[in-house]
Amino acid sequence: MDIKKDIKSILNVFLMVVIAIAIIVIGLFISYNFLIRLSPNFEDKTLNYVKSLSPEELKPDEKITIELSYFNTGRREVKNMHIEFAIPAHTKIDPGEFAGEYLKEENKLVFEESAIKRNEGKKIQIVLVADKPLDNGTEIKSSPVEIKYEVGNEAKTLILGEEMAYKISSSPKMNLSGISLKDQNGGDLRIGDTLNISFKTSNKGDMNASGVIVEAQAPQKTEIIKDSISPKDFELQNNKIIWEINNYQVDDDTSFSYNIKIPEGISKDEKLVNSVNLTSEQGDSLQASAESTIRLFPEFDNSAITVSDKNGEYLWAGDIISSNITIENTGDIWAEDVIITCPVPQYASYVPGSATCSDAEIIESSEKGIIFRIDRIDIGEKKEASLDFQVSSGMKNGGTIKTDFSLSSNGTDFDIKQAEIGVKANFKVTIFCMGDSLIARSNWPQILGSMLEATYPRSDYSIIASGISQETAAGGYARFDSSISGYSPHIIIMGYGTNDTGGGTDKFDYYLNGLVGKAKAKNATVFLESLGYINTSMEPSKKDWPYYQRIIYNVGAANGIPVIDLYTPISSDPGRYVSDWVHYTPEGSAVVAQTIFNYVVQYLDGYGMRK
Repeated sequence: MDIKKDIKSILNVFLMVVIAIAIIVIGLFISYNFLIRLSPNFEDKTLNYVKSLSPEELKPDEKITIELSYFNTGRREVKNMHIEFAIPAHTKIDPGEFAGEYLKEENKLVFEESAIKRNEGKKIQIVLVADKPLDNGTEIKSSPVEIKYEVGNEAKTLILGEEMAYKISSSPKMNLSGISLKDQNGGDLRIGDTLNISFKTSNKGDMNASGVIVEAQAPQKTEIIKDSISPKDFELQNNKIIWEINNYQVDDDTSFSYNIKIPEGISKDEKLVNSVNLTSEQGDSLQASAESTIRLFPEFDNSAITVSDKNGEYLWAGDIISSNITIENTGDIWAEDVIITCPVPQYASYVPGSATCSDAEIIESSEKGIIFRIDRIDIGEKKEASLDFQVSSGMKNGGTIKTDFSLSSNGTDFDIKQAEIGVKANFKVTIFCMGDSLIARSNWPQILGSMLEATYPRSDYSIIASGISQETAAGGYARFDSSISGYSPHIIIMGYGTNDTGGGTDKFDYYLNGLVGKAKAKNATVFLESLGYINTSMEPSKKDWPYYQRIIYNVGAANGIPVIDLYTPISSDPGRYVSDWVHYTPEGSAVVAQTIFNYVVQYLDGYGMRK
């Protein structure tokens, strides 16, 4: 046996064992560094978790906050981290609560990071909003979060957290408004009227209501108008309307309405009660009611007041107005203690003794008016009252006479349509008298005006006397436009020639024609005066007056205007009618006024207006 050789073999084996052990140690070291010491680490539960920050019991539309935390405590980074959070049923994401970026894929949220280095991480708060409505007891469950990432070329998956559950606490909240009653005819509720009944329901809770039944009960004595019922899906049972709503959703509101007819046979002041009940499978039980009162009244809608001119034609100042009041009871009950008050209208006076009324007494009669009283007017019965008024003589400018009568029964006032009648204004007639001293030194224009107003009381005459002593036709022609400015005369009376005699017939003819042309251009009715009596023995220079007289008549004929003959009446008694060689005495002025009046009236109508 070769001992040396054996020792060498043992050493070789030992060496190989040592080498093998070293290789194993080195491999373990390398594995530890790469697989453990140099790997990522998400095992620390204080840094890597999913937890709820909200209570387990919630109401619809409340928020659920879930905090997701991850942190790499290892010595190696991870890449392409992909986090998926499943959105629980009955919730939705509140995007306004997220500060970072995320993706939403169908029913999950996805958060992505390109790399998470060692000692890096993040906290994410996910805010959910519970749906509304939700049934009471509904469960909302949040699943664990799945995290995927890569280490080198190897894909890893990490599950964080456990399932979390939340329970919904909810209920419907049914509301029932008060009942609104509206008489469609307005005013008091009476037999034959139509009454509208309306109310509203709503669900202001956070859960849909089921099995909702709304029952509206109308008074048994009334008639429901079926076509007026809304909503249309209803059942009608013995004056009760039933609406069934299987699913009354949150925030819904419904308007209900129907009409009832008030028939005959209901007593005065009887109360009609309308009620409504609402129930639901969730235990709601709501009631509302409203009552209306039937009123029975006499009615005077067909009553009327009429006024008319008792003399016919136009109503003038001073005329008599005949007024008539017809009272007809078209109501539901007889009228008692009927009072008709007839005050005297403004600008009028009561004609004593003119008031009459069938089956009535006059309880007051004065300058202020008449008050009639009637004990009773049955349904459908008519009564009439009448009285006369005289229009004030001061209403010459016209106007309107209006009644202000009133009607009451048992202290209740009733409307009655008033009447009115127009008073015609007196006609305004302007007469312009132009000439020389035979106007200036005489009052015949004023006398003429008085005679016309006495003859025609419906016309007011304005007489303008425009006479200038010593004036000729030429002077009148020169001042015509300025003298007549501001007036719009209906009639123009011109008297020239006395001062023109001796001055030349051609000149007189020219200016007199010119004056007539100017007067006719004013659209007036024109009259020329002839020359009156001239005492040539006192004024020899006027002895050629007949030539001027002829010119006056010729101008009148040529222009188709009348010439008033003053010569004949004045010359019949010159000693009485003329004070000197030509001017009129008071008696002469009266004769001139009468003569001119006789001519002018031929051109006036029955009211004193020119034809």
